[in-house]
Amino acid sequence: MPIADIPGTDTDLRNALLDVNLPTLLMVMVHLTGDEQWMSDRYAPAPIMAPEGSLFPDDSGGYSPEISEEIRTAAFELLSRFRRERPELPSPPTLQKMTEMMTFSTAEPVPEDYIAMLLEEPGFVDRDEQWRKPLQESLNGGPVADFNVLIVGAGMSGICIAAKLREAGILFTILDKNAAVGGTWYENTYPDCGVDTPNHIYSYSFERNPNWSGYFSKRDELFAYFESCADKFGLRDSLRLQTEVTAMRYDESSALWHVDVKTSDDSGETLTANVVISAVGQLSRPNLPDIEGLDSFQGPLFHSARWQHEVDLNDKRVAVVGTGCSAVQLLPKTAEIAAKVSVFQRTPHWISPNRDYYRPVEKGLTWALNYIPYYAEWHRARMIFSFSDRAWPAVNVDPDWKYPARAVNEANDGMREALTAYISEQLGDRAALAPKCTPSFPVFGKRLVVDNNWYGTLARENVDLVTEGITRITPLGIETIDGKLHEVDVIVVATGFKSNLFLWPMEIVGRSGTSLAERWGDYPRAFQGTTVPDYPNLFCLYGPNTNIVHGGSIIYQVECQVHYVMQCLVHMIESRVRSMEVREEVNDEYNDQVQAISKTLAWGHPDVNSWYKNSQGHVVNNSPFSLHRFWEVNHDLEIDDYVVNE
Repeated sequence: MPIADIPGTDTDLRNALLDVNLPTLLMVMVHLTGDEQWMSDRYAPAPIMAPEGSLFPDDSGGYSPEISEEIRTAAFELLSRFRRERPELPSPPTLQKMTEMMTFSTAEPVPEDYIAMLLEEPGFVDRDEQWRKPLQESLNGGPVADFNVLIVGAGMSGICIAAKLREAGILFTILDKNAAVGGTWYENTYPDCGVDTPNHIYSYSFERNPNWSGYFSKRDELFAYFESCADKFGLRDSLRLQTEVTAMRYDESSALWHVDVKTSDDSGETLTANVVISAVGQLSRPNLPDIEGLDSFQGPLFHSARWQHEVDLNDKRVAVVGTGCSAVQLLPKTAEIAAKVSVFQRTPHWISPNRDYYRPVEKGLTWALNYIPYYAEWHRARMIFSFSDRAWPAVNVDPDWKYPARAVNEANDGMREALTAYISEQLGDRAALAPKCTPSFPVFGKRLVVDNNWYGTLARENVDLVTEGITRITPLGIETIDGKLHEVDVIVVATGFKSNLFLWPMEIVGRSGTSLAERWGDYPRAFQGTTVPDYPNLFCLYGPNTNIVHGGSIIYQVECQVHYVMQCLVHMIESRVRSMEVREEVNDEYNDQVQAISKTLAWGHPDVNSWYKNSQGHVVNNSPFSLHRFWEVNHDLEIDDYVVNE
């Protein structure tokens, strides 16, 4: 076992203990000592509570000053002794022990099947042993031979699977159309671009970052994190940047994929691979709106994901088309410098208050995450618990609910009332805008947007909210359906991405000669969001029906998929399998279940029109599962789901 190695001075330790989360600290103390006095009634925390309408819970424990000081004093004495004596650290908790500890620290029952997931997330249990052990046994100390993988995309998903392939000793190449890794965090550079998930869980479970500067860090820090991961896991020598995949086709006779690529100088070549892993994401191809006259505007016009930094917005009249996450993030900084901003809204979004959005991480917490034994592990476990599925009950349709047009159940309606009140409160003197800012669809019909002073910005004198539909764009500005011409100097379109065109614009031809675009149309279906019949040895990360709405981190979702894909690859290697192809009936049954469940969730509500749905109203982007259930679905390979050719 590792040795307790706590650096620094008494002052460092005392300062850290002022900033840490006390229920988390108690779990560290129980873990290090085995002393269950710290789980007595005296130290029982208050239940985790989120303010009505908010995704972001208060899990501080609600202790009195007296009890808080008592916990910190005892922790200081314990950790000071560990620093002096440097004992071996105890083993990770057992399933039963962690169940007891999590139940105490969250002040609510936590079932063992949920704890099994929580043991893996902070690394108390090494989930990779599930594929690592059979791989090592089959290789008997030798290398993986005659097997190579092509990864398309070097963003979050591509780096994640590449890190695992590197560890496994499986040969791979990563291809990316961009000039750097990072995917969305390389491409999006608009003002105030950042993450809407708490940073400490928006990071790989196997590469936690204890040094985030903010609770919701911005683009540059996120991009730097993924750059550092590419370096740490030794991915650079397997990385080909500015190399775009244009087409791929499966050759059944050789069981190989032939992949056509073009480089920045427009030269091309064809690569071959046993396996192709798509890691292109859902939000990588900007969607320009279909508006008459889009090319006629005489000033700068650009998509938020292709921000033109050379365009000076100071004292300009700026139009922002769209009110989704990107628009919400970029508006306040834009309004601070522009002479006037006109926001063109088609549909308002529910926006969640968040007291920590611009809050820097306390120095003491950073120190604790780096140096207090097991603090980072318990911190992650409790964050995953509090920010994952706690909102799940609010997204499920109650068939007996009296007001289905406005909410899906009583809890959902309570959130609606709280958020509606929040809108009026934040608009202040411009409360008359509240009806225009209040969505008609239920809360969680679309993912809640995190508030960064959106309503306060709409209330500024130099900001107008335009809800009349856009008729056309003219050389001078934007004309709306009421006949008014809004003259502007710059137009920013924050109109999202071609999210339903999974793997587009690559042409992917399967075993039968059918293209994936033809097979899917606008109704993409994949088994567990990962594999597709007729396309052997092709695996999709962040594929159809894997997105999340109610909370959590997309990195969590992708790690679940990566774990599943690694089991598939190891099975191919250890059993000398040439190809794996999910059975058609298995895929159909799974996707029928996906659609049936989706109809019972807020985002499947018939009044919700969103990019989550296709033209027939099928939900094609979002997972129908809680995060825990998604983990269960993807945890274990069932080889009978596949046609296997040796």
